[in-house]
Amino acid sequence: MLKIIYLLTFLTLLPFETALADNINVLLHLNDKAKIPHLEKNIINLRKGLGEEVNIQVVINGRAVTAMLSGNKLIEEKEKSMREQNASIGICHYAMSNNNVNEDRLVEGVSILKEVVS
Repeated sequence: MLKIIYLLTFLTLLPFETALADNINVLLHLNDKAKIPHLEKNIINLRKGLGEEVNIQVVINGRAVTAMLSGNKLIEEKEKSMREQNASIGICHYAMSNNNVNEDRLVEGVSILKEVVS
């Protein structure tokens, strides 16, 4: 009888578990360019652990924006790997301005996060 109760409880809660999994969003923040390899590994581990439905967004600001310039093969490789994991990568436009980073020099595939006024 106890097994039947557990089974019914599981079947009753299953839709809620699925609904929660469908709404998972992960926001990762990076402001230290030395941590880019760690960021890549975190994204890979999140994708493995939480699945393809999870929305992963990366926000890069501070001095780390200077690492996202094209021409650096290691950074381009790490950024490509993160995008292959379906992670969106955004760079703070204030940090770009403060660190003299020109939009034309950014690694391909990153987006610039601008102020939203409502």
